[in-house]
Amino acid sequence: MSKYIWQELKRVMMKKKIALIVILIITIAFGLMRVSKIDTLEVQIQKDKVLLNTLKMDSTKSDTELKKADISRDILETQKEIDNKEDMLNQINNYDKSKLGKQIEKLRKENNPKNEYKILQLKYEKEHNIEKSELTPKGMYAAIDILQYFVLLFLIIPIVLSSDIVSGEYSPNTIKALITKPISRKKIITSKFIVSVILSAGTIIISTIIFIVEAGIHLGFSDYRLPFDVGAKYVLDKSLPLSPVTSQMKYVSGSMSIIPLWSVILQLILILIVISIAIISIIMFISTICRNSLISSLASFILIAGTQFWYLFCFSGKYLVAAKYGAFVKFLPIPYMVDSLGTLSGDISLKLASSINVFFVLIVCLLWTLVMMFLSTYVFGKKDLD
Repeated sequence: MSKYIWQELKRVMMKKKIALIVILIITIAFGLMRVSKIDTLEVQIQKDKVLLNTLKMDSTKSDTELKKADISRDILETQKEIDNKEDMLNQINNYDKSKLGKQIEKLRKENNPKNEYKILQLKYEKEHNIEKSELTPKGMYAAIDILQYFVLLFLIIPIVLSSDIVSGEYSPNTIKALITKPISRKKIITSKFIVSVILSAGTIIISTIIFIVEAGIHLGFSDYRLPFDVGAKYVLDKSLPLSPVTSQMKYVSGSMSIIPLWSVILQLILILIVISIAIISIIMFISTICRNSLISSLASFILIAGTQFWYLFCFSGKYLVAAKYGAFVKFLPIPYMVDSLGTLSGDISLKLASSINVFFVLIVCLLWTLVMMFLSTYVFGKKDLD
């Protein structure tokens, strides 16, 4: 079977070589474009303040309650972004690693739950002997930012590379020659699935490396140990008010942890690969039931891209909508690809109004993969190929 996988990989790469070259060019160009637009924290804060003032002006002019609620939510999120960046800038400017122990003790004595993140961050900086220069976001942080924008294309790339991996065999009628080889139909489908996973995983890894290199050359790599919070847990608390700007999800004290930025990037890559495997299994099933490669490609695009844009524009960040439909949407793999960083940090729970962690996402993706591959194998095994 390994021999057939290798042959299939070479065949698909030759068939898709133009698409692969285009994807590589787009990746490099996109990274360079994003890197050229990255500003310092000071400039980012100023731009966010301009945006905040614009949103406040728009709020006074809004003619519907729904629009006003959306703008109010954007105002709160923008203000939070400004506060976080100002706090980061203030911390960098006043950083003195010799005083970290005293700062930790002072915050502990205040016995304020809101100090949890600050204490964790200071403890991390003390334990890892972080220098002041390592706290300024540079190339590695920029690479994550670029990755979050490019991740939308990670949903499209499997469609380009895999949507016709089975249905495309019917057009030149190579499917008959394929099944005459000394390999079962089950192994044919499995081999094609493995090839699709290899191509998708390779695209994710290579794209990330390109972004890191581009951002690192432009900004430097000294932020590779920058502290980053992950694993925050939330539970539903119906005693909290639910509105367009407030969620009923309550943070679980002590659930958050701090890890270095390089570890965040590695975990992001793994999460993206796992989610892409589930998405590929869906595309594989569509390709199996269709005899026409154009139809399978269009069906895959409508389903995957449609769900992606629906989540982004009609669901994400809308607490009232999340409270109604989050219990269903959390079983779809696509939102976790769209908001992969939120999946890692735990903020995805707020957007889906459900308690979600990385383990839950892995289980969801595994179930989708197993079900779709079972159906693909069953359909292909029973299909009349005459």
